[in-house]
Amino acid sequence: MGLILSILVFLLLFLSLKYFEHKNIYLPERDSIANPLDFGIDFEEINFSSRDHVLINGWFIQGPKDKVILLCHGNGGNISYRVDLIEILNYLGYKIFVFDYRGYGKSDGIPTERGLYRDALGAYDILKEKGFKNEDIVLLGRSLGGAVAIFLASRVKPSGLIVDSSFESIHILSKDVLGFYFPRWLISDRFESIQRIKNIKIPKLVIHSIDDEIIPFYHGKNLYEAAPEPKRFLRLHGSHNTSLFESKDIYIKELRNFIDNL
Repeated sequence: MGLILSILVFLLLFLSLKYFEHKNIYLPERDSIANPLDFGIDFEEINFSSRDHVLINGWFIQGPKDKVILLCHGNGGNISYRVDLIEILNYLGYKIFVFDYRGYGKSDGIPTERGLYRDALGAYDILKEKGFKNEDIVLLGRSLGGAVAIFLASRVKPSGLIVDSSFESIHILSKDVLGFYFPRWLISDRFESIQRIKNIKIPKLVIHSIDDEIIPFYHGKNLYEAAPEPKRFLRLHGSHNTSLFESKDIYIKELRNFIDNL
């Protein structure tokens, strides 16, 4: 009886840890708060299948330039929370494809690391089906989306990769969030970006704010230093969620310079 009780307690603790991990990595919202039309931007709503056949929802926005930005968003909200970033990219003249991970917005399923990667691969497949070539596609990932974009760049051959306000790995980030390193062997969704970026040889732009209070600046610097050439680094000011706007002029200038010269 004592052995059975010990096993049950262990299972309960293990499941509690898994629940805690999942709830701290993924913060999805189902309801939409805006869409590109609110900013005067026409868009096409697209439903597509991930690589493992989960129904995923996204928006495609036309633009006069040849390049299309595949946008991987962060861990909170859904694509409707990124309309302000879409407005900036649209102002620069690029085509944009942004999608919700499984469990976010109108997308089916439950988010997991492997699932997010399969969603991103499915989004890339859709762009190829639309006739875009690898040299037309630029990956842009913010925060958790940076890890998704880094994974995608390790599997496909886009023209460039932009990693904005992202982290080295969940294990390393856990020290900043919890005050101690969460045991690696207990982490299911690891997002080991620091290892993957070492093998990505396409042009890269790493962006991070020195004032980031959620993902400290050293994560961005370490990702940049681990990445092989060609690469560029952009230092911003402002918090994790506001640096894009507090440093808007330099952000727009650097994005334009990087993408237009790919």
